[in-house]
Amino acid sequence: MPKISKLSIEKQTREGFPGKIVFANFLIDGIPLNNFNQIKDEDYVSCLGWGPKVFQQKQMDRLLLKVKSDFDDRNSIYICPCSDLGCGAISLKIKRSSKDENIIIWYKFGYENNLENQSNKLVNYYGIGPFYFDWEEYKETIESSLLFGEPEYWH
Repeated sequence: MPKISKLSIEKQTREGFPGKIVFANFLIDGIPLNNFNQIKDEDYVSCLGWGPKVFQQKQMDRLLLKVKSDFDDRNSIYICPCSDLGCGAISLKIKRSSKDENIIIWYKFGYENNLENQSNKLVNYYGIGPFYFDWEEYKETIESSLLFGEPEYWH
């Protein structure tokens, strides 16, 4: 049985273009995911907790596997503050465990964008993950990100 990790979120602020963004940052077992070596120098924000409500709902639905991923069988989790995937994103694969439907897995982390040729667009981040989460706790955490970071003017 793999180790079950705890996914949580916390507010984080990014200053700069196109303006201040307060977002829901991912923590895995209490460690901010954007502190991991391959990710820490990227100027991205998580896809959760900021932007118009319809944007936030779409991000949550992707991470809950309710809708199609935004890349070919991969989901972005850290994106450019302009939200254009052409600027690049930290992405991963997400699936429910075939052995236990109560487990969801984050695996095959990497960097990609939607502008480059399919054959060379993914840069794998070996050494991050896989992470296994309890489905109910995971779902509750993802859903709690709605309206988490940004002020009323987004909604």
